[in-house]
Amino acid sequence: MASTTADLPTHTIDDTPTKDVASEGDREGGDEELVKPPHLTIGGADEGPFHHIEITVEQVDHHLHHDQQCVSQDLDLELADERDDLPPPSHCPREDDGHYEPTPVSSWRDVSPFTAIRHALSLALTLFSIVMISAAIFTKQTVATGEKQVPTILAFIVFWGLLMWLAMMEAGLNCMVGLKPIDSTIYETTHTKTFACTKLAHRGDNLERFIVGRQYLDLSCVFLTSFMVSTIDDASVLGMPKIVNDIFLASGLAVILITIIFGQLVLVINAAHSMLDFMNNYVMIAITYVALAVEASGILHSVYLVQLFFSFVSGKAIESNEPPKTTGQKVLFWGRMAMSLAILVISFVVALGALFQNNTTMWSSVPPVVSVIILVALIGIGGVMEGLQIALFAVVHLPAEDIEKNSLAKHNCDLVFTEHGRLQAFLVGRQIVQTVIMFMIARITTVQMRDGEGNLFDVGDGMQAFFETGVLGALLSTIIASLSWRIIASSFPMAFLANPLSTFIIHFCLLIEGTGICYSSWLFAFMHQKVVGYERDDTYIATDSANSGAGKSSPGSPKTERSSASDHLDLQELSTAEGSGSDQAMD
Repeated sequence: MASTTADLPTHTIDDTPTKDVASEGDREGGDEELVKPPHLTIGGADEGPFHHIEITVEQVDHHLHHDQQCVSQDLDLELADERDDLPPPSHCPREDDGHYEPTPVSSWRDVSPFTAIRHALSLALTLFSIVMISAAIFTKQTVATGEKQVPTILAFIVFWGLLMWLAMMEAGLNCMVGLKPIDSTIYETTHTKTFACTKLAHRGDNLERFIVGRQYLDLSCVFLTSFMVSTIDDASVLGMPKIVNDIFLASGLAVILITIIFGQLVLVINAAHSMLDFMNNYVMIAITYVALAVEASGILHSVYLVQLFFSFVSGKAIESNEPPKTTGQKVLFWGRMAMSLAILVISFVVALGALFQNNTTMWSSVPPVVSVIILVALIGIGGVMEGLQIALFAVVHLPAEDIEKNSLAKHNCDLVFTEHGRLQAFLVGRQIVQTVIMFMIARITTVQMRDGEGNLFDVGDGMQAFFETGVLGALLSTIIASLSWRIIASSFPMAFLANPLSTFIIHFCLLIEGTGICYSSWLFAFMHQKVVGYERDDTYIATDSANSGAGKSSPGSPKTERSSASDHLDLQELSTAEGSGSDQAMD
C-alpha cells in the first residue's frame, strides 16, 4: 500500500483472509484460536479500548510503547555514557521512504545548556511538589486528613501506594502489548510470573478485555489520589506566600506533577527495555487478574454498545479471535450491558445532582453552572485528544487522495509525522495534558457534601460514603471521556484529522512537552534502574538474522549481537497485527 501522503512513511497491509468475523453480539466467545485477521504493517505510538474496526487500543499502545523505548534509549546514553553496558544507537524511526535508520543520540557532554536548565528546573519543581503535598497531608490540610479524619500516616502511605499501583498498571500495559509478538516459551522457565501474566492476557480476546478493565482501574487511581490529597480551601503550608500555595496546592499542580512522573513515566521508561524483568512479580499477576475481573463484572459493558453502534454505522464488522458466543453467553453479555447502562445513568445523575447543589470537590467559588460547562468542555477536549491519537495512526487505512485533498488533515499529519521526534514529543505532551484533564474531571465530579448539607438525595450514610469515593465519577470518565471517543475515531478518523481543534491540540501538546516540566523523570528512572537492576530484554532473548522476521528464537540461544533483540523489540510495529484478537505481532 502506498504512503497515505507524500510526506508520510510507507505502510503495507497483509491481506491474509480472516475467518470467524464475529457478529454484533459474538465478541465474547471462548478461547479457541482462529485464523488470524489481516494485519497492518505500520511505521510510527494510553490505549484504545479494545479490538475494533480499523485501529485498536493495542495498536496505539504498541506505538506508544515503541516511542517510550526510543526515548529510553536516549536516557541510557545521556545519564550513563560511561557504563560498559550501553545499548546500541537508537533505532527510532526516521522518515526515509518508510525505512528505519539508526538515529545517533548524545551523551551528557552534548546536552545544550537550555536542556540542562530544563532538567534542573524540573527536578526542583518535582522535589518542591513532594514537600508541599507531604506538608499538606501531615498538617491535615487535605480533604482526606482535614475533613474525613483519615490518619495522616495512612493517607501518606495510601497516596504513594496508589501512585505505585498506577505506575505498575501504566508500564505493565506497555509490557503486555510489547511482549505479544514474542514466543512465550522463550521465557517460560526464566520468568515464570511474566509467563503467567502473558499466558492469560494473550489468550483469545483477553488483551482487549484487560485494556478495558485496566483503563477503569487507571482512572479510579486518579480519582482516589485526587480525593486523598486535594487540599481544603485556603490551605497554607511551610509559611509559603499565598501565591505559592495557590499555584502548587489549590490548583493541584503539585499532585498532578507527582502523578505524571512517579505514577507514569519513571516505570514506563525502565520497563520499555526490561519488559520481562518488570512483569516478573506477583503485583503484575494481581493487576492482570483484577483488570480482567473488572471487565468481566460488566460495569463497563455499555462501551460495547457504542462499539456495536459505530460498527453498524460504518458498515464494518467487529473482528474477534474467538468463536461465536453461545445463547447463554449472549444472554449474559446483554444482561451485563443493561446493568452497565443503568450504572452509567446513575453516575450521571449523581454527578450532575452534586454539581448543581455545589457539593463536589470543585472550588466553592465556581458557580455550579460554570462547573457543568467546564466539565462538558473537558470531556470534549479530552475526548478529541483520545480520538486524535487513534486517528493519527488510522491514516494508514485512508487513500492518499483523502488526506491530500483536505489541507487541514494533511497539515495535522505533517505536524506529527514529518519531523523526527515530533511524534514522541506529541505523545508525551498529550499524556501530560490528559492527566491534567482527568484530575480536573475528578475534582468536578467527586461528591463532597458541604458542612450541614446532609446526604445527597437523602441516601444513607453508607451510600453517601460510596458516592464520595469517586468510583462513579471514574466509571463516567472511562466510558464517556475516554473509550467512546476512541471508538468514534477508529470509525471516522477524518473527523478528528480535519478538525481545527486538533491543530490547536497538537501545537499545545508539543509546547507543553517542550517546557521540560517532566524531564526529572529521566533522573528518577536512572536511580530506580540502579536500585532494581533490571536486565535488558536482549539479555534473555536473542534473535538472529535467520529468524528475526518471525520474531522467534530458541530458549537459551546465544546472543550473537547485542543489538539484535533490542532491534526486534524496538521495531515491533514492523509486524503489527490488527487488534487484540490477533495472535500476530501487534503495534
